[in-house]
Amino acid sequence: MKVVIDFFRLIRIRNLIIILLTQVFAYYFLTPTISLSNLIEKDFLLLLSATCLVAAAGYIINDYMDVMLDLVNKPEKVIVGKTISRRWAMLLHFACSLSALSFAWAINKKVAVMVLFCSICLWIYSQFLKRTYLAGNLLVALLTAFTLWIIFAFDPDVNSSGIWVYGIFAFIATLLREIIKDTEDLRGDQKFKCKTLPIVLGIRQTKQVLIWLQAILLILSFVYCSFFSALSVSGTQIYVLFLMYMMLFVIVPMVFMLWQLKTADVKNDFTRLSILSKVIMLSGILSMVFWRF
Repeated sequence: MKVVIDFFRLIRIRNLIIILLTQVFAYYFLTPTISLSNLIEKDFLLLLSATCLVAAAGYIINDYMDVMLDLVNKPEKVIVGKTISRRWAMLLHFACSLSALSFAWAINKKVAVMVLFCSICLWIYSQFLKRTYLAGNLLVALLTAFTLWIIFAFDPDVNSSGIWVYGIFAFIATLLREIIKDTEDLRGDQKFKCKTLPIVLGIRQTKQVLIWLQAILLILSFVYCSFFSALSVSGTQIYVLFLMYMMLFVIVPMVFMLWQLKTADVKNDFTRLSILSKVIMLSGILSMVFWRF
């Protein structure tokens, strides 16, 4: 039983559920011509499976490469080499990657190329870029946005405005969270001579970068709220509800996060910020619901 639980922890099952829901929400709510029956069509189910499997493969290879580093930063969360052997972890990685590519190929060549690209990028990130200055953060943010942008390759008739808006939101929000996580893991990363942003710039300057990123995300959220009625097909009443939702669950938490960034100092502060940034991302994704009505 413990092996099964640790396997789900290894592939970050909660993150995979968020990825799955993000694609379902984006495909259904951002394009009014899509019906519920489209969500259970074979090709869309294959897309969901391919995306989740390539992400799972990325999580596995990341933990495989970072065993020594994780033993310092978060020893209680290490699975590879303990419950699941390194050999099994590598086999699981290849099985997930090949399955993802097979499912993507069954949809069309464009989707297959994008899934292959994501798989290669995740391996490069784990092998070379995770401990580098900003490059790894940018790649992870780009791949997060890809979970939305891949829908273009799947169905060219989707609402491009909505996909781009939420893709950009996901990119900036993920970049912000990745830098926060690097700041949280500063001590262990220093021990292994990583060159992450907090190590190169120091915590004070890294906080300034984070504040600017959060401010940009906040400004873009205000702009998005202003143009929502032009982008979506929602009526006036829904627009008012959308504004209330965005203010309570996205804008206010972002302002609170800005204040928390200014006062953050120790590891626990950045751990809380990491959790808060994930909540804001999830709240932002859920706002897709308002596009359709």
